Amino acid sequence: MVTKIVYDDIFRLHEMTPGHPESPLRLNAAMHGIQAIKPTDTEIEFLKPEPAELREVCQIHEEKYIEEIRNKSDKGGGFFTLDTTSNRHTYMASLLAAGGGILAIDEITRGSANNVFVLCRPPGHHAEFNRAFGFCFMNNIAIAAKHILNEKKYGRVLIVDYDAHHGNGTQNAFYRSKEVLYIGLHQDGRTLFPGTGFVEEIGEGEGKGYTVNIPMMPSAGDKSFETAFEQIVQPVAESYKPDFVLVSTGFDGHHQDPLAGLGLTIKGIASLNNSLMKIAEMYADGRIAFFLEGGYNLEVIKRATQNLIEELAGIQVKEFSDKFHEKEKHKDYIKTTVKEIEEILIGTLF
Repeated sequence: MVTKIVYDDIFRLHEMTPGHPESPLRLNAAMHGIQAIKPTDTEIEFLKPEPAELREVCQIHEEKYIEEIRNKSDKGGGFFTLDTTSNRHTYMASLLAAGGGILAIDEITRGSANNVFVLCRPPGHHAEFNRAFGFCFMNNIAIAAKHILNEKKYGRVLIVDYDAHHGNGTQNAFYRSKEVLYIGLHQDGRTLFPGTGFVEEIGEGEGKGYTVNIPMMPSAGDKSFETAFEQIVQPVAESYKPDFVLVSTGFDGHHQDPLAGLGLTIKGIASLNNSLMKIAEMYADGRIAFFLEGGYNLEVIKRATQNLIEELAGIQVKEFSDKFHEKEKHKDYIKTTVKEIEEILIGTLF
């Protein structure tokens, strides 16, 4: 089957302040990774999205806030926070990014693809109901999840977010809902923006137990993530049995990322993707969509994107020489965290 990637050149036109790490160069790097795959290995089809409709976006965001994005773009751009700014293209790029997620869901739902990569920017997982935050304006993956539920064909959506920064916006969008299970693997919020995503955050009301946070100690690497997947992510997924899997794909967990402090390797990131695809195959007939979130080392973006597309295409994943020594204290830390999560979630899971 053809490997499908959602993309639009307008994603490159959204820019923030000069020298900002969340820049169009990130998409250039991802494209270089895709181009490194031999055409004889797999056929790649790029899908051009339509802008998301206001009614779709406003199931996750306040309409007044969306109007603020549009008005600032119409005036050439402006500041939302000190590190999250817009230009005249931001509103349309954001609508297309949200629409790209919807397109990915539709492609998978109608059987045109089992998996899709949404190669978009701005990213989305920090965007809240009524504010831009952490380089994000509209929460692409949350809008996509809501679209799945609205279509009423699938009703158990699993979102896994392995960006180094906790996906506060996505978590909050479904914090009181049992229709979406959110699992976040990220650097401990005591050491990294946005300062949230602690094990005690498990949801409220009907959503209690449907949020699972796995904070990682700085410099935690492949082994720590492997332990978290084996002892928390996979058992929770087995209990939940999702019929659709969405992934916030953040490459900033890599040990060379300039904005975070985790210790993943390229191989470790590829292993996460492989494990998530296995979960989708086991419970959701392979239905899975990956959404680009963070990651600010351009060479890492290039290599990790290449590996992701190879994984989606079912071809041999290229191994890159990339090592990071994870200390025993990191492995001990994740074991302690796993025990805490197990104790908190006892009696709350589904």
